[in-house]
Parts: sequence; structure tokens; C-alpha cells
Amino acid sequence: MDVCGMASVWGRGGVVGLVVALAFPGLLDAADNPRNVDLGPGVAVVKSLEQNWTDEESSWFYDVPQGSRLVPYDWFLHLEQAGSTEPFRDPKHIRALGYIPRKPAAGNPDGLPIGFVKDGPDEDGTPMMGLTCAACHTNQIKIKGTPYLIDGGPSLADVEIFLKELAAALRATADDDAKFGRFAATLLPPGASHDEKDALRAGVRSVAGQREGYNDRNLSASGRARFGPGRVDAFGAIFNEVSATFLGIPENVRPANAPVNYPCLWDAPQHDRVQWNGAAENKVSPLGPVLFGTSDVGAQGRNAGEVLGVFGGVEINSHELLIPRRYASTVDRANLIKIEESLKGLWSPQWPRDVLGDIDATARGLGEAVYAANCAGCHESIDRKSPSRRVVARMSDEGTDPNMIRNFGRMAKTGRLEGRRRTLLGLARFGRTESVGVILKHVVERVILDPTLKPRSIADALARAAKLGNPSDAIDSLNPGYRMTATIELGDRKLFGRFDSLVKDGQALIVDGARFHLMPKDRDVDALGVGDDLMDLRSQDGLHAALARLQGDLAPEPADSPQAADQPGKVVIKNATARIAYKARPLNGVWATAPYLHNGSVPSLAELLKPAAQRVKTFHVGGREFDPEDVGFLDDPSQPLFDTRADGNSNAGHEYGADLTPEERKNLLAFLKSL
Repeated sequence: MDVCGMASVWGRGGVVGLVVALAFPGLLDAADNPRNVDLGPGVAVVKSLEQNWTDEESSWFYDVPQGSRLVPYDWFLHLEQAGSTEPFRDPKHIRALGYIPRKPAAGNPDGLPIGFVKDGPDEDGTPMMGLTCAACHTNQIKIKGTPYLIDGGPSLADVEIFLKELAAALRATADDDAKFGRFAATLLPPGASHDEKDALRAGVRSVAGQREGYNDRNLSASGRARFGPGRVDAFGAIFNEVSATFLGIPENVRPANAPVNYPCLWDAPQHDRVQWNGAAENKVSPLGPVLFGTSDVGAQGRNAGEVLGVFGGVEINSHELLIPRRYASTVDRANLIKIEESLKGLWSPQWPRDVLGDIDATARGLGEAVYAANCAGCHESIDRKSPSRRVVARMSDEGTDPNMIRNFGRMAKTGRLEGRRRTLLGLARFGRTESVGVILKHVVERVILDPTLKPRSIADALARAAKLGNPSDAIDSLNPGYRMTATIELGDRKLFGRFDSLVKDGQALIVDGARFHLMPKDRDVDALGVGDDLMDLRSQDGLHAALARLQGDLAPEPADSPQAADQPGKVVIKNATARIAYKARPLNGVWATAPYLHNGSVPSLAELLKPAAQRVKTFHVGGREFDPEDVGFLDDPSQPLFDTRADGNSNAGHEYGADLTPEERKNLLAFLKSL
């Protein structure tokens, strides 16, 4: 049953509420706690804001598995913390890690935290515990001491400390006899043999090693500033797992040095591109239902890629056949489709006037004029409730921290992928090295193929796709796509467009999969299509046309293997510089998404409206008490310190409030609160 169907059956406080009350008497606090949050001592009520989800729909989102395999489920239920006999999942410990603990309820009988679920079985049939979208995209903020749940909001969870402590707990369980004895007593039958205990202990050591290996690849290295609450290098983890772990090429690992905030999820399905760098395109294909079970090809691929980085698994076939084959994986395709459908109905939260009071109407009106003059060119306004709302990405380089997008263009060895088609329909094949973005989109395209498809059906569908119009567009419509946006300056001209990869090589740039506009250097990119040339290097004809048009500045990059020769691909642009763009989004609900900028380097909207040189250099992250004056969180010295001088933490750039008067900033802040 899809989400809409569930909503009509459940209703508000309907059948499910009755079932839960009967199955778990005393555990529901009725209207005070309909989502069964474990509130902790001294907290009597938790509230939510109107976001167009019922409590039942929110709880479904918290509990729906997507294919994550972190640790055996029963182990997590009985695991102790490394340095004590207290349960790892003790609500106090979960709260200290920044996650939201819950009480047992229907759909969550063991009382797992929000976003922690019993997922599918491992290879040996063992049920596994995994994480879901909700773990990173559900927040709880305190407004005048009362906790409010923000669905789709950026979590303040400290995933780095959680994963390191989880690995430490597993290692301590394996190494400490007393701790292992208590663990084994809960999991093995009475009178278990030495062989059974030895097998369990060996299993714990093995899983501890797996978790330690993941942490070494994907968390901040010793001596580097750690991510801190609310941040993770998600693309770094995805790229490392796909190119190194799943391909079996350890030298493809790169340091995780570009942590970013968890983005908010409201309106995500309505955007043409998502992620901070706009790399994931929400493509829709008429052949999507045939090949992937949904026309939302981009969303399905984007969500599948996220699962692969967050403890999912994939088996990349050792050999390729004439017709492309699906790659078996743990990804739950059906649930990812339901999750995306659910998110289409999620609204951004609005300023809680009932507790914080009305926004000054005069200040808001004056602030709207300031917004129109300074912000609306990039941050368009939308109707949060409109079913037909759509968002077109505004891409620009605002001088913010470049690490995240710079890493996106890195190269990796292809291993067993060498010689295979990069996409289902395209002719281009992998050479010995490739950008990690191209490797990722190849893998997720194969992962989301419908497993019931026959090879003949795939061949027929691909033949139909080839007749849909522009061959390059037909290829793109069936590929989830992970592409970066950049402006390349070339003398008195510039190239603005999308690239599969962009790598600096001495005084030249090597780009791949380019589709760009050629225009005078002084033209604003908002004037695309006005007297400029559109060049598509993804086909042989497009490549030849570009080489003729840009003689002396553009040259083919020699293929690095026979399989990659004589096909459209990488080109060298000489004596050029590149500025790589991030994405601006509508600001509805922005009041509930602190800290700000893509890397979380600015604690409040009031700070963001200052010149970068005047912004605070350090602050603490992790406190949940909302600051309605500056619009952020009150600084809590008991929480981890964020130092903007550390690598990846720059708070520079985006200085659109620098020239405003104090009064204009105050009025603009009032308007931003109202969005």
C-alpha cells in the first residue's frame, strides 16, 4: 500500500492509535506524545508543527526500512556501551549522541530511536539494524523549553561519535570476558557450547572490524577537526564505498574532509536538482516504470546512492554480458519509491506564532522589499502548500567553502568496470580511470533496475529509448545523473554548464560529459540562450562541433585504455580557470534549519547577514534551545566547539547582508522568519 493509501486508512488518531494503545498500554501519552518519543526526565510534552503529515505518516517515515545493514538487530538490542554496563541504546545515551529516542509502539516494538529500524537480513539470514532517512532528516528543537519535532529538518545527531562509539562497544564486547559473558547470555540458549560462544565472539570481532574499517574510510582522520553534530561527509562516504569497497580497490579511498549539514527534505521532490551542489537531478523518464518501477528515475537513483553510502551493499558483477545486467543490492527499491511519494506531500514548518508571538507586520513588509532587492534573484518564493510547486535550481559561486564540490570531481580506478558501458543506453565505455560521480551513477542505475525484467525486455526498452529524440537526452532521461555545475573562464569568453567531472591538471582543466553555454565573459548566466552557443560534448557530433568552435583552446584528452578510445568523453581546456557553483533554494522554513551555509559554519541568520569578517569564528553546536531573536540555537558551552578556521569549516562568502543597514537587516530577518 502506498503512503496516500495508508493515510486514507489510518486517518488522524484512527485505527493505528487504538491498536497501539491496546498492544502497548501505558506507553502512549495520547495528545501529549503521539509519536512515542522518550522525553526524558522533567519533560511532559512534545509538539509538532503543521507539515501536512499525520502522526501516523510521520511514524511510518521514522520506521520504514530502505536497505541499510549496520549491525545484527539482536546485537544492537543487547549491546553495552564500551566503558560501562549500561545499554548502548539507553535513551540517555541516545540523546547524548543527538538522536531522538522513542518508547515501544506499533511498528517499533523494541523502542528504537527515530530513524533506527529492523531492516532486511544479512547474507546468512540474520536480521540487521539499519538507519533510514529519518535519522538524519528529523530534528527536535526546544522552543521555550518545549521540544518540537521538525519532520524533514536537519538532524543535530553526531553520526561520527555514534559510529565510533558503536565500533568501540563491539570491540570491547569481543575483548572483555565479563562483557562478552553478559552479551552471550542474552543471545545464546542456556547451556550453549564453547563452540557456539566462540562462533559468536568471532562474529562480534568480524563486525567490529567492518565498522572500524568503515570509520577509517569515511570519518574525520586523527588530528583533524571532527565533523561535530549535524554534519557528515555524505558524498565522501558514498564515493569511498562505491569506488573502493564495492569495487574492491582500496587505493580509491580519499579522506573525508568535506562535511556538510544535512539538508532539509521539504520540497525535495519538487526541485529539478537536489544536494548542496545541485548534482542529483530529479529526472523523469517515460520508460522509468518499465525499467525501474517508477518514472522518478532521478529520485530513485539519488535515494539508492544514499543507501549505498549508509551501510547498504551491492554486488558488482565480475563480468559484463552483451545486455547490461542488474547489480544485486540491499537497496529496498519499493520502499524508496514510497518514501519519495510521501515527501511530495511534506510542507515546510512555519514560525510557531502560538508560542513565539506574531511577527511584526511593519518590519516584515519592509523586510520583504529588502528580500526582493537582495535575495529573490537566487532564492525564489514558492507556495509551500501548492501541489504543483516546482523549483528550478539557481547555481552560483558565492565564495563559500569549496571542499565538498571540489571533491566531487575526483578520479578513481575503475577496476572490473573498465570496458563496460558507462550508461544503459550510451556507447561510451569506462577507461582505466573515471570520475567517482560517473562510477556512482553507473552503479545506482544498475542497482535500481527492476529485478523481474528479462534481458530481452531490457533490450527492447533500450531500443525504444533510442527513438525518443536526442540520443544524449534519451541517455540522460534513464540515468540518475550526478553532475557538477561550473563556470570556466577562457580569455574573454566563459563556459557555463554541467560536467560529469572537472579536474585541474597544471595550467589546464580536464572535463568530462560536458554540456555548456559559450558566451562573453561579462554576460550574466541568467541570460542563457541569448546570443550564446549551446555545446553538448556527450556525442561525437557535439564534440567535433566544439573542437571546431574552440580551436586552440579545446583538445581531446587521450583515452587511457583501448576500450575508451574513439568515443566522446574527456577534453582538455587550456589556460582556463573554473569557479564551481553551489545551489540556492527557496527559503521557506529556513528559520528551522540552523546552522547555516552548506557546511554549517554560521550559527544563525543574524550572523549570516553580517560581513564574513564580522561573523563569529567559533561557536558550539548541538544545543537544541531555539534563539528566536537571532534565529538559530542558543550557544551551549557544554556542546562541541565549531572552529571556522579548520579545514572545511570556512564561514566566508555569501555576503548579501554586508551592505545593509542594521535596520534593514532587522527587517529582513523578520521577513525570513515568516517564510
